Amino acid sequence: MANSTSLDNDAPDVASTPLRPRRVLTAASLATGMIVIDISIVNVAIPEIRAGLHASLATMQLVVDAYVIIMASLVLAGAALVGRFGAVPMFRLGVAVFGVTSVLCGLAPDGAALVVARALQGLGGVLLTPATLVMLTDTYRDPDDRAKAVSVWAMAAGSPVAFGPILGGALVAAVGWRSIFLVNVPVVLIILWLSARHMPPGERAARKEPQDTLGQFLVIVLLGGVALTLTEGRELGWTRPLPVVAAAVAVVAFAAFVVRQRRYAFPMIPGDLFRAPGFRNFVAAGLLLFAGYYGLVFSISVFLQQVRGYDPVTTGLCFLPSALPITFMPLVAGRVHARLGAPRVLGISVLLTLVGGLLLTFIGGDAPVGTGIGLLFIGLGFGLATVPQITLVMATAPAHRSAIASGMLSAGRSTGTMIGVALLGGLQSGNGIAAPAFAAVVIYLLMALAVGLGARRLPAGPA
Repeated sequence: MANSTSLDNDAPDVASTPLRPRRVLTAASLATGMIVIDISIVNVAIPEIRAGLHASLATMQLVVDAYVIIMASLVLAGAALVGRFGAVPMFRLGVAVFGVTSVLCGLAPDGAALVVARALQGLGGVLLTPATLVMLTDTYRDPDDRAKAVSVWAMAAGSPVAFGPILGGALVAAVGWRSIFLVNVPVVLIILWLSARHMPPGERAARKEPQDTLGQFLVIVLLGGVALTLTEGRELGWTRPLPVVAAAVAVVAFAAFVVRQRRYAFPMIPGDLFRAPGFRNFVAAGLLLFAGYYGLVFSISVFLQQVRGYDPVTTGLCFLPSALPITFMPLVAGRVHARLGAPRVLGISVLLTLVGGLLLTFIGGDAPVGTGIGLLFIGLGFGLATVPQITLVMATAPAHRSAIASGMLSAGRSTGTMIGVALLGGLQSGNGIAAPAFAAVVIYLLMALAVGLGARRLPAGPA
């Protein structure tokens, strides 16, 4: 393995600008935090946005959903672009797109314009999400160094869970709702400055494979159909025309995609990636991890406000027992990775989430302290799992497939979030959280199975 600071030193495009891993990590972490925080920060500002633009509640739901749906449905297409044109150029383009569209969001004259701007903002995130992981993989070649770098990156992704609503509330109260978008502009300028030099050159492919344009289109239709089915089905009802048609389109797109991947010589998801030992299992583990956590967050939030009568601020504070560990546990995972290995760390995280799910099932709905203790274990497990899950996905993928691997990782997590909210949210009865908590336990058991099967298929010392 090459050291993290010795990458293609003879390459002419980097001879005068040697790689600086910390600069790469800082740029990647800032970009990831900016993408993630734009999901949670908008939720806090919805009442002010609606009043300021005189928009309907349905329009406000689209303001939130447009960003998420674009991110979920196009991330694999974004990964294909990263693989073809390089992580650093696509990273810079994604940052620029995100900055320009953030300005458009902040200046939106009405609700429709804001929805369009939010969808375009998601396009920037589509490029940034896979590019950041590929940049870290290209920079930190040593597995232990990579785990430490990913732990910092994961902390940047987890911090908005704890602090995003607080920052959003402060900005809205002090400056107004437009500031939650315009605040991205100085961050974008800093990231562009950091990425101007000292970036990794990336892998140089011997030849460019033809792009599976039809496969990419089918994935967009598939993931977009799934996202639309789950988000609108939860809001409108599962038997209404829109979610039913979206589900049917997703099923047809999936069948067509499978046929395409089997018959096309250069499929979007290459066979060597799909058959890589453990890769599918660890992608599935991420999907299940996010399904369990975000499904519980949605269900418990509804329970706390509708049954216990908590206001939004108090409800947000109730999630601190899980949000704080999610922010800081990745650093712990990065430190223990070298001693225990990624599979063992991931196994421990699954046990912690199972304990949290069981506590929520039996005592979570009876008293606030029970909810807090259950969420604490869930947060510890979730925070500990992020680093080894990312590390194992990227380590089991062939080196020249890192872009599409990072895209599949992100798509799995996004899809897991939507599935969890739709599934567990539908089980919330209003009388307690036992049903969604038990469903989360089942999800975590499936995650344990995926991790166990993936660990058995690993070659000796993969990560």
